[in-house]
Amino acid sequence: MPKLLIIFVFLFLSACSDNQSNDEIRGQTMGTTYTIKVQNFKIDRQQIERRLEKISSIFSNWNQNSEISTLNNSPANKLLAVSEEMTSVLKSSINLYQQTQGFFDPGIGRLIDVWGFGASKVGKKPGRDLIKHALEKSSIKHLELNKLTLNKRVDIHLNLSALVKGYAVDEIADLLEAQGVERFMVEIGGEIKARGDWSIGIETPTGQASIAIDLINESIATSGNYRNFFVWEGGRYAHILDPHTGLPVNSDLFSVSVIHNSNMMADAYATAMMAMGGDKAVKLAHQLNLKTVLILNNTDKQDLSVLSKNIIKIGL
Repeated sequence: MPKLLIIFVFLFLSACSDNQSNDEIRGQTMGTTYTIKVQNFKIDRQQIERRLEKISSIFSNWNQNSEISTLNNSPANKLLAVSEEMTSVLKSSINLYQQTQGFFDPGIGRLIDVWGFGASKVGKKPGRDLIKHALEKSSIKHLELNKLTLNKRVDIHLNLSALVKGYAVDEIADLLEAQGVERFMVEIGGEIKARGDWSIGIETPTGQASIAIDLINESIATSGNYRNFFVWEGGRYAHILDPHTGLPVNSDLFSVSVIHNSNMMADAYATAMMAMGGDKAVKLAHQLNLKTVLILNNTDKQDLSVLSKNIIKIGL
């Protein structure tokens, strides 16, 4: 389920002094950019990039030789061997699918492709019949996972792009922590994990000041719908699909930001909340006790509501 990531870092490590040694590297991975900042440590770029390349070789739909591409190209009702990493991420995905009532569904790869949001580009947007046909073969509910094997009861295509950047952030953070790094920030495609005290800004869609968030030993992921649009059947939509209908979402939300210990989980929850809309997103945040910032598409007034200690709802 593709999404536009709109979160950005606007301040550096807090409490940095002149005698502290800082290092930073930037690069490209998985079709986006990454930034890693650390304090009192020299980053091993080759080690970082080897880990990112390994993750891409497993989860990238753009790599025809990746593990996920091999699974997608395999027929239904055939027992397939999967790696431990793929198994772990798929287990989490199935749990997330159940937690979000199907609004997070990485089994909609065929729908993503017919809309032209994935690796397969299309000349024009699909008609209703093509959408219906793709929807019949689009849901992770058709997947059977057992230890290191899986079976597709229906010939679905997997697309884990809605959480794989968050997963990569977690993995790089784990790598740095294993080396004893105490203060760092890892950012991939707008998904962020921090150790230490950082300040970040959530961009607003109306040119107003960014929403400041203090991030202390946590992750944040943002999903938003107000930059890239397309026209379909006379309506204006963002690149976010409802997995239940196969149609683009006409959401009352501009963006959702979720703060969580796991960046992969924050990534997935933010995606699901954008697809389900404001009311259901608030219910899910309460149900799972998620720290959440919801920016609503509410152009007739400006309002900020603290719904609980963890949920902020902003109308712009």
